[in-house]
Amino acid sequence: GAGSAALKNLSLMEEITQSVIESVPIIPVTVKMRSGWDNSSIVSTDAGVRLEKIGVAAITLHPRTTKQQFTGSSNWYHITELKSAIRIPVIGNGDVRTVADYIKMKEETNCDAVMIGRGALGNPWIFKEIIEQGNGKKIKELHLSDRIDICIKHFNLLKEDKNEKTCVNLAKKHLSYYLKGFEGASKWRKNIMKTTQSSDIINILTSIKH
Repeated sequence: GAGSAALKNLSLMEEITQSVIESVPIIPVTVKMRSGWDNSSIVSTDAGVRLEKIGVAAITLHPRTTKQQFTGSSNWYHITELKSAIRIPVIGNGDVRTVADYIKMKEETNCDAVMIGRGALGNPWIFKEIIEQGNGKKIKELHLSDRIDICIKHFNLLKEDKNEKTCVNLAKKHLSYYLKGFEGASKWRKNIMKTTQSSDIINILTSIKH
């Protein structure tokens, strides 16, 4: 009954959220939710109206159902509908992977802000590109050396915080997102997946750059 399963029982959702709001009276409480449990129970607008009434400060909507998980496409219409039904800020989320996607979501849904999750995996510069676009600046072309520099920085930050085994395992996960879309990328990803030591990963990244 936890998480998005609360969308199957909006009275329970209200009760849980109300308890949180009452427990932290000075801190604004926001909610992130999906559009419903499945396609036969799209409840995001109804839920949003209820949440606004009990004092939620803002709502982020990922307009997929729980049953969808991350398959198919998010239905941005539900963001538009929610935005039209409530006064508090609505933050759109789902399938924003480029600056063009960001602009399209803002224009189509009239949402107040955009949340980016999976679209930033291996692509953390998307936030800088959105800011530059908004300021009328030309977006800097990303080169392979820039991508590898970020990989090395990310990996060094992992080393500061994790033990050797955890660091290597997490590196394999994150670097597989970065190392896509250029010639030989598949080979380098496979080489990293075979590594067992952090020093090997740095050597591989350095060799890609040079």
